Amino acid sequence: MRIHVRLHTILRRETPEGIIDRVTLDLPPRTTVGEAVRRMEFPTRPRTMLLVVNGKIVQEDHALAEGDELRLVPGISGGSRQLPARGSQPSSTRSRLPVPSFQSRA
Repeated sequence: MRIHVRLHTILRRETPEGIIDRVTLDLPPRTTVGEAVRRMEFPTRPRTMLLVVNGKIVQEDHALAEGDELRLVPGISGGSRQLPARGSQPSSTRSRLPVPSFQSRA
């Protein structure tokens, strides 16, 4: 089966022809996303990657099908602290954030 892979940021490959950010892979039927990623043989693989098949986030054990588009997006790092999960704020900044007022003027 044939799938299409989109490589983002540091996963793109530099070649004499330029930067490659799209690759087509010929794989055996029922190949998983994890197996496809290992087959790509990245010189430096990020510790975390977002795996997206046809616009949906999947796990490494997701089986690929003919014509699927696999997007590989490396995790982002940097800064001095880890930010909390969506929808929560650290208690130290909760009281410092201004709360907008939406009172109507009469």
